[in-house]
Amino acid sequence: MRKWKQICACCLAAVLTVSGPAATAWAGSPEFARTPEEWARLRDNVMEYDELTGLIREYNVTVQKNQLDISDKKKDDMITSDQYAQAYRDAADEMWNAVDGENAVADVGNEMAARNAQVSADKNVQDLQVYQLTYDQQEAGLVASAQSSMIAYFQQNYELENAKESLELLKAVYDSTVLRQSAGMATQVDVLTALENVQNAQTAIDKLTAAIDQTRQTLCVMLGWKYNDMPEIREIPPVDMERIAAINLEQDKAAALENNYTLKINKRKLGNATAGTTIESLNRAIESNVQNINADMVKNHQAVLQAKAAYDQAAAEFELESKNMGTAQRKFDIGMLSRLEYLQQKNTYNSKSTGIKTAELALAQAVQTYENGVKGLASAGGM
Repeated sequence: MRKWKQICACCLAAVLTVSGPAATAWAGSPEFARTPEEWARLRDNVMEYDELTGLIREYNVTVQKNQLDISDKKKDDMITSDQYAQAYRDAADEMWNAVDGENAVADVGNEMAARNAQVSADKNVQDLQVYQLTYDQQEAGLVASAQSSMIAYFQQNYELENAKESLELLKAVYDSTVLRQSAGMATQVDVLTALENVQNAQTAIDKLTAAIDQTRQTLCVMLGWKYNDMPEIREIPPVDMERIAAINLEQDKAAALENNYTLKINKRKLGNATAGTTIESLNRAIESNVQNINADMVKNHQAVLQAKAAYDQAAAEFELESKNMGTAQRKFDIGMLSRLEYLQQKNTYNSKSTGIKTAELALAQAVQTYENGVKGLASAGGM
């Protein structure tokens, strides 16, 4: 009966979103699993992009729960599909034995439970490897989520920098409009419009600031810090442009099929299946998985190419605006350009500067999504 309850609990846990403490005081692996240098990097108060996989593995609460569950299953001899099926059959026997004729309502309930358990035994496709693959997939998904959050964190910061620069310009425009009104060259409506623009810009800054803090909290909780901790978050590494140029879609599609978690899980379930309807259903699912994975890899490859084109365009625009900014700076230094004109040119330059930074981050995200697909996370659909 204990095994039956564990099976039910595990099925429920697979559906519910697990939440827990904001940070853990221990790592998921024993001390000897990593070198002292590796532990030192993971335990410092610095968050780095190439550490995300290790931080998720060691300090993410969901991953630790999954590791404990696998350990418990091993201790309870819940390894093979036959053992899982037998647990259902044992539960069915207990339910049948509880049918004693003394309580009609209870008897009906026990009979239904017994029949359901027997059906589950006949259709069982679970074993320890299926659970391990499922948990590996969940861990890889958490790493991908952390990568996206870290990229978003810097995108939001660059947008905030640009918003602050724009606010400086809008304040200057407002001051100029007030002066022009006093000289009879602008109306009260012009002044109010300029003031509204300043207020809207400040609101946008406040929203971005809140979004950045929320993203930081999300990362901290995922990676083992408390939500209100303030670790140093290092910049995302530059995109490897040679990697993009060297992409071989056909080879990567083959690797994506070999590595895909959903496809592995369904193939393993097919190997465990004995019921004809289950086998037929899994065969259809696997065929669909293959089609979906190939399609997703093509889609992800196109996203990389589009992001690269957008980055190249942003780089060209920034190069041109850098020259314009240099000219404006020289004119301003010798008094040939007003402060407002200078701020307008500076704002345009800053916008293009932000544009190339955010374009590179978008490219980094596209490349990471593609690579995660190759490693097993390409969208395969379900069962």
